[in-house]
Amino acid sequence: MGKGLGWTLTIVGVLLLAAGLVLMLAIVPGMKKMPADTDTTRDYEGTMVVLLNPTDFTFQKMLPITLQRHFAVTETDGDSALVEEEKTMMSGTTPLQQVVNHFAVDRTTMLATDQFPEEWATTEGFAPREGIVLSWPFDTEQKDYTGWSDDYMSTVPMTFVEETTHDRSGMTLYKFTSASDPKPIVAQTVAAMGLPTELPKAQVQELLGQLDMSALPGDMLKQLFAKLPDPVPLQYLYGYEGTYWVDPTSGIIVDTEKTEKRSVTLSPDVLPQALLSVLPEETLSALRVPVMDFKYTATDASVEEAKADAEDASGKIQLYGTTLPWIGIAVGAVLLVLGLIVVRRKTA
Repeated sequence: MGKGLGWTLTIVGVLLLAAGLVLMLAIVPGMKKMPADTDTTRDYEGTMVVLLNPTDFTFQKMLPITLQRHFAVTETDGDSALVEEEKTMMSGTTPLQQVVNHFAVDRTTMLATDQFPEEWATTEGFAPREGIVLSWPFDTEQKDYTGWSDDYMSTVPMTFVEETTHDRSGMTLYKFTSASDPKPIVAQTVAAMGLPTELPKAQVQELLGQLDMSALPGDMLKQLFAKLPDPVPLQYLYGYEGTYWVDPTSGIIVDTEKTEKRSVTLSPDVLPQALLSVLPEETLSALRVPVMDFKYTATDASVEEAKADAEDASGKIQLYGTTLPWIGIAVGAVLLVLGLIVVRRKTA
């Protein structure tokens, strides 16, 4: 009877050890994966500092705005997911902007991937992307990452700043920043935003007439317009500053603060090279007309929702990746040793 008990303890101990290792090494890695039923909405609020009204070319200022970002997995293919992202901006009941994008994400790394079925590339707003497009990876590290800008259709740096206690959520999070001086917006993004690529010369003069032109020497603007074609080709520029607070275990963005500035100016193709070579940057900047200049942050409710999502995901990973496995391993080891002792004594 004693020997049988010893073998029973030994077998149970081995099973618990094996179960703990399976949880830690096989089950948990599978949990660190974007769910196929992902469907999330995040809300933001802020201020439209300057908005150009395209109908009468007047400026609206200091408008309260709300933004909503909804993203959901619509298809999966192995470790790849097709994500639909819809971004909507409102001022009261007036829609200001609505953009729909699709992109492919590696469900394990949470980064954009180029491994996806060919038919995904035919969906609305789909384009090859790189780096962070949705959230940070699981087990985010204290290092710089590469993000993505749809305005530039290129990568942008996401700089690690510090590990900090986030005031709004009370969580210990990683703080990242990203910023860029104004750079040209690519043609496909300009088209997606419905912005005109050229305007009659009279309308361009009307636009620039509302700006402070004191930086332009003498009658340079008048001389410049005399040489411009009609209609006048335009160029759009985008600059931004963003701060992001990220849960390091799940990679979920808990809070965001961002300032975005889009402006329009004369296409460099129509500016005389002699002018470009002698004018300082501040003079050329005087020719930029603000189109959309706004700042926003996540709402309190959105921060709480993101906190709950992060704590739920982190809690499950902690439970199945650390707590239960180590309990199983510890108890299994004790039972295994006891079982072997009992068997040895009864055999002796």
